[in-house]
Amino acid sequence: MKEDVLREFGWAEMDRQHRSLVGAIEFLAAGPRQRTADLVELRRIVDEMGHHFAWEESEMETSGYPDLALHHSDHHRQLQNLQDLAKLVDLGRQSLDVDFFMACRDWIFRHIRSMDGNFVLFRQDREAWDLQRELQAWEYAAHMATFPD
Repeated sequence: MKEDVLREFGWAEMDRQHRSLVGAIEFLAAGPRQRTADLVELRRIVDEMGHHFAWEESEMETSGYPDLALHHSDHHRQLQNLQDLAKLVDLGRQSLDVDFFMACRDWIFRHIRSMDGNFVLFRQDREAWDLQRELQAWEYAAHMATFPD
């Protein structure tokens, strides 16, 4: 599912940080490809993303969010991917291309829509979050029941 509009939650700080990250990636994508400039901007994005993830995970910990470990794992994986890419760009073994920008944008939009959306729901309406989790467990059980023993 492709998204063209960044989902906002009405949580000013989170929405601002998400807009800033998406804007930074779109700014980098719009510029001409030049390894030195790409590397500087990519490192800035990695740094901003790291700060955002730390802030978000701190909010989750404060809220007692039970899916913090799963959320952290997704953050860690994406940050590691970007750090590895920055190393390859620095060594001249990789350049930033359309596929990178599409994958990065798709990940951010998916992560915000699904994982961040779940956290915001947990903070704003715990009963709705609990019901959603129960429904997901039923759907999973029904899906697993379709497989032979």
